[in-house]
Amino acid sequence: MNTLPLTVQSPKACLEIDIPLHAYTNSDTHVAQLVGTLLNDIAGVDHEVSHADILQALAITTAVRIAMADAAEQEGAGFSLELLDVEVEPANKRALRVA
Repeated sequence: MNTLPLTVQSPKACLEIDIPLHAYTNSDTHVAQLVGTLLNDIAGVDHEVSHADILQALAITTAVRIAMADAAEQEGAGFSLELLDVEVEPANKRALRVA
């Protein structure tokens, strides 16, 4: 199984993470580039944005990308985009659910 070694630097800490990649990952390089871009973009957002808001935005983005991938597979067939029950638990619960 391939992994994505990742070093994340913040003003208070440096995290070194080795994340297992899904067996169907097409490109480790693309995954690394996307993660780096997302983290850099998030770092550039107003520092008063809460972690819960960031996680909710990422959950919604993930749901939209899933819908877009499903739509691409249908190749022009009729489809509807629905985002249902995107919920972020309080920070102390550390859970993120997208239904």
